[in-house]
Amino acid sequence: MKKLAIICLTILFIACSNSSTVKKEDIHLLNGYWEITQVFFADGSSKEYKASPIIDFFEINNQKGFRTKVQPKIGGTFTTNKDVDKVTITQKQSTFTITYSNNLTEREEELLSLSKNSFTVKDTEQITYVYKRYQPIQIEQ
Repeated sequence: MKKLAIICLTILFIACSNSSTVKKEDIHLLNGYWEITQVFFADGSSKEYKASPIIDFFEINNQKGFRTKVQPKIGGTFTTNKDVDKVTITQKQSTFTITYSNNLTEREEELLSLSKNSFTVKDTEQITYVYKRYQPIQIEQ
């Protein structure tokens, strides 16, 4: 029952965020390490991620920058496959669009919400991704 309530609240949050809670001055909040926590598919189904072996690293300055996939290692370091997407963020009225491009492809996502610890995007196939700021796992000695 608790899980259903969380899913319903998340869907409500996403639906309400279509009125864009993103401000231009907050775009810098994308900088850093992020992991996907939930995906909502166009057919209404969803998938929850407890932990992911791959996380996204964003570096944005003046609405341009890059994103790369990294894998956390014990000790707080990361490995990467060196694949990098160029990132451009554009604003049309109150909507922000993130464009990712590399040598092979280009794709877009609408930035639905953004805060210090989470953000939500929707791609052109109407799939919504919910991210939370990555926190390394602390192992006590």
